[in-house]
Amino acid sequence: MEELKTFILRVFSIIVIAFIPCAGLLMVYFYTSPIIADYHEIKEKRAVLDVFSIPYRKTEKKIMGFTLKGFDKNDIRKVFDESITVEDKDASGVKTEEERKVYKFTKGSELQGIGFIRSKLGYGYNKSSTMSLFICMEPDMETLKGIEVLEHSETPGLGGRMTEDQFKGQFAGMKLKPRIIMVKERKATGDNEFDAITGATNTSRGIEAFINDAVHEFWGESGELKW
Repeated sequence: MEELKTFILRVFSIIVIAFIPCAGLLMVYFYTSPIIADYHEIKEKRAVLDVFSIPYRKTEKKIMGFTLKGFDKNDIRKVFDESITVEDKDASGVKTEEERKVYKFTKGSELQGIGFIRSKLGYGYNKSSTMSLFICMEPDMETLKGIEVLEHSETPGLGGRMTEDQFKGQFAGMKLKPRIIMVKERKATGDNEFDAITGATNTSRGIEAFINDAVHEFWGESGELKW
């Protein structure tokens, strides 16, 4: 009888020990899940507004002599909803398992640009990570309006410099046909060329392949799409 009590006590102890961390993890998940979702929503909407050069309210707070710059999330949502039309379907008009969104900005009655988000694995230096870009084209669908980096795992100070305005700014006005080209040994001069990130050739080559693949994929999808 004593052995049975000992056995039951040990089983109960194991259950309690396993339950506490699992319950803690579950609580953390439910607490952080909406925060993470909110972060990604605002990040995506900011990227779209930034590429289209649509202003939204910025904020500044001074704490102990330091100025902290931020932005008004509610204003970002308001401006986005008023300015951007989102098609929550793939370009063929058919719902897919992987939701494809097309972002359009119309000023007055004139279309200003067409954008889309793509996430791909295996581009850049870190082949096991996902790279996610917002790619925006002019209405002619042959000229880049700009790009924004939503997600990457490249090395800070090297491939991570893909998020810098100086690098991203090269893509505004770039011609997409027949394809964009990265140049390394010389300065980019062609209307479809961009300069590689110094010390991050693999990342630059990954971005080249990413944009070319994503755009050609989008062109194929949009064959029947009427703008």
